[in-house]
Amino acid sequence: MAVIQEQAQRKHPHETGGILVGYYDESYHLATAVLATPPPLDSKHGPVTFERGILGIKELLADCKAQDPPLHYLGEWHTHPNNRPRPSGVDIRQMRCFALRRLYGASSPLLLIVGGVPPDALEWRAAIYRPWRSPTCLEVL
Repeated sequence: MAVIQEQAQRKHPHETGGILVGYYDESYHLATAVLATPPPLDSKHGPVTFERGILGIKELLADCKAQDPPLHYLGEWHTHPNNRPRPSGVDIRQMRCFALRRLYGASSPLLLIVGGVPPDALEWRAAIYRPWRSPTCLEVL
């Protein structure tokens, strides 16, 4: 997750983010993120907002799916600089919307939020989002 730490430091004190790509185990109880992308070039960064762009995402995911074994869109990551890694109301609504729309094929997308001050004081928090349900918190290993 060096990309996340590097991007958090580079964009601080603004929020930044990208997508998570990886795979699930056979039981779907363990997700392994193999790739955390930097923000697409058309992303918008602010002190308390981040809007992930879309430039290059579809092509990247097509390349990942063509690998053996295939990798899939797992969800999103973004930072909350100088703050706790708690999802905002906007974060929760957006992730539920992604789940409803099955964005990039994910019916239960992950959201990883990285809070704090880079590079040393970072806290990581992840959750799975499903339509019409409360988020399920995950352990970040």
